[in-house]
Amino acid sequence: MAKFVVDLVYGEDEERRLGVRPAHREYCRELADRGVLLAGGPFADNLGAQLIYEAADADELQKVLDADPYTEAGVIAKTTVREWNLLTGAWA
Repeated sequence: MAKFVVDLVYGEDEERRLGVRPAHREYCRELADRGVLLAGGPFADNLGAQLIYEAADADELQKVLDADPYTEAGVIAKTTVREWNLLTGAWA
């Protein structure tokens, strides 16, 4: 399984994003329960978020991202995905 770091930049429609946030957070909880989402949360400046996923490959991760209520609602302005080679730390 590969690990991926995903950076999200929120779009300008904060009201819409906040309206979708409960569904997004529930989706994230479900992914965490399945071991797909390892960690995630918004940046302190509330302009975006970072999430760490574990998936078989980039195609599987893309399906996970596409099904996120934030993606479906169009409240993400930019998504950056990078595969991550974990070497040290509690998860290694």
